[in-house]
Amino acid sequence: MHESVVEDYMVIKAQEKAWEEASESDMLEVLEEALICTKCQITVTEAIMKLDVDNGAYIDAHYPPFFANTRTRDDNISPLHADSSKTKYEDPSWWRKISFSQRERYYAMVEENLNRSLNENKDIDPEVAVLFAHYQVDYHIRQHYLARRGVLSLCRNASDLQDLRTWQWDMAAIDRINMGKDIDVSDPDEGWLPEERQWGWPGDRNLEKAHQVPMWKRNSPVRRKRLRAVRAKWAIIMEERRKQREELLKKTGTTVTVRLYLSGDLMTVRELPRVVEVESGMRLGKKMKSSTF
Repeated sequence: MHESVVEDYMVIKAQEKAWEEASESDMLEVLEEALICTKCQITVTEAIMKLDVDNGAYIDAHYPPFFANTRTRDDNISPLHADSSKTKYEDPSWWRKISFSQRERYYAMVEENLNRSLNENKDIDPEVAVLFAHYQVDYHIRQHYLARRGVLSLCRNASDLQDLRTWQWDMAAIDRINMGKDIDVSDPDEGWLPEERQWGWPGDRNLEKAHQVPMWKRNSPVRRKRLRAVRAKWAIIMEERRKQREELLKKTGTTVTVRLYLSGDLMTVRELPRVVEVESGMRLGKKMKSSTF
């Protein structure tokens, strides 16, 4: 029993390691994509940064801050752990395997943002300026990450996107009703105005989804290419299934299943060739009709 538990634990750890390596590899691709990106026109403010810091979405004590996560999950906990509450789940980080050239580009972008902030606002606190410079780069990287992993990546077209937006607004309204809150249609921050429902997203005060939509639109050629590839694979699968059905029909048409019993007990099941009697002058392969004498 103990050996079986140990084996299960080793399998779980191996799966966790494989998942972590795949996730880190994906995040390094995202990092490279963001560091060389020249298409995104993302503008964030100190107010948005403060909002993410206050909400715990941006934890500057962890690096990279946006991907810090200290939630406790039970799907990775082994029964061998005596105290499961100490098992913490952390999102993968690209910082452990970042290359030297990527690190240089990252800090070059931070320095560029810092100089711009100091030039635009002479009264800004230097510590806030440094944090904001990092935040702008990290925010951009996160947008590229969400472009692959976010809920918008599930939308195939504009109709799916609008359906998702409508559904999220409906769910937000239900949540507020369940919490006993009234809908304040005069407060644009709440996002209950008609134009907000049409173009905005509920709870998107840090404008994440607002910035994801342009990236989603830019990725439409990639989605179409992926859809064509999936359809081609599905066509191959369906053709294989058709051939299998034909072979099954041929087999059932030329053989007969015979079950052999001995003293009421089934001994074996055999497939025997079907014998078709033909009369002279009849076309070969056509069954002769049975006659009653």
